[in-house]
Amino acid sequence: MDKLKSKNSKTNRKFVLITASLSVAIFFGGTAFNICQGKFNNKLNAAEQKEGAVAQLPVGFKEAMAHSFQQGAEWPDKVLLNNVSMKVEYNFNETLTNYAKTLLKQYRSDYTTIAVIDNETGRVLAAVGYEGRANSFNKNLIMTSTHPSASLIKMVTTAELLQNTQVKKETMFDFRGRSTTLFKYQLNESRSNRWDKTQTFETAFAKSNNVIFGKAAIKNTTSEGIVRMAEGFGFNQPIMTEFGFLRSEIHQVKDDFSLAELASGYNVDTVISPIHAAAMASVIANDGVFRNPKLISKIVDPKTGENIWPEVLTERRAISLETSKEMHEMMGMTVDDGTARRSFRKMSNSYRDVLDIGGKTGSITGGTPFGKRDWFAAFAMPREKGKGKGISISVMNVNVKKWHVKSSMLAKNIIEYYYKNINPIALNANSDSKRAPSESRPVKRRRHHHKRRSA
Repeated sequence: MDKLKSKNSKTNRKFVLITASLSVAIFFGGTAFNICQGKFNNKLNAAEQKEGAVAQLPVGFKEAMAHSFQQGAEWPDKVLLNNVSMKVEYNFNETLTNYAKTLLKQYRSDYTTIAVIDNETGRVLAAVGYEGRANSFNKNLIMTSTHPSASLIKMVTTAELLQNTQVKKETMFDFRGRSTTLFKYQLNESRSNRWDKTQTFETAFAKSNNVIFGKAAIKNTTSEGIVRMAEGFGFNQPIMTEFGFLRSEIHQVKDDFSLAELASGYNVDTVISPIHAAAMASVIANDGVFRNPKLISKIVDPKTGENIWPEVLTERRAISLETSKEMHEMMGMTVDDGTARRSFRKMSNSYRDVLDIGGKTGSITGGTPFGKRDWFAAFAMPREKGKGKGISISVMNVNVKKWHVKSSMLAKNIIEYYYKNINPIALNANSDSKRAPSESRPVKRRRHHHKRRSA
């Protein structure tokens, strides 16, 4: 869903400014964030009230880490504080990180990021940024919020509509024209239904129908409601205590067409980081709870050998349990019968039988670095209870001149590797080795009247 070049150029200059000033643009978090969303007034239970016990970082650590992002492409293993060199250790899984690097070198896209989060702990297991032209890895690509979120924002819009309006998964919507576009005439009620098509809201999510999301937002909510829901998902605030600059942004709009763009992701003003994209998917895996990603595992004082950064899980409820369950099914439909279906049909049934996988795709032209972004954010968790919450993953390709590989295909490969080599799971020996069409998840199939897939 491409935007006009003039708007991209204007927004691109804005993102260049953001990137250039990364080392000084430190946003201090810590302000209490209270969610009050329409019908959702549930209090956090005891297991979810863990925000208050956040360990304090050494004075100046955030600024030092921000400065390090201008010093090179590698993750800094030491940070100088008051003339003392503090040792920094990360939660990265070395085996998974090396596999991600090998995978990216194989396809050599213009720019690619892969982020993997452990849903239960919030630990960032992999955070890899790659530049195909230089055939090199660069942490800055994955640690900047200069990337338009595209249709990933439909997760936020879906949560707002399901939780705070009368819209249900089964609600039917009319639309005309291509579902991948968004023009003003498509949002107006047609005088004749001759060329109109219909889809349920659930199918519109799986097929990423911009028109239906735009119409649903105009009729049922406001930009204030969407922004408030987005803030529950971590927007407009630092998502990690360690990095004050890592902040995704979304803003209110003034007119209906802009609201339709906001709700469908058909703009370049809503920006996000790849790590945050994975964290958004983890909200659904964690039954509606947002767990702040944690990239750093230890900060060690060399004089005492003491870890001055004890691991504390910080979380809050973003959406209700009921809403998360509905979105869980909708994201599953995206993988089974939606915009990611082609990639996951290549996954063997032995994995699909034992894993619960759901995701959301997105594509848009713009951002910094400039190009056509191809997003995929997903969760992959064992179906068997008691086997944990699994992982969430985001993959972002930025294609400048041509496409090299789909983001959903890279995610599929990462998921298979993780459950084979990092956290092995018992597979069903009776499953076929090749993927049979649409047999892994018991979802209802619907006939659709349009042929073009949206992103």
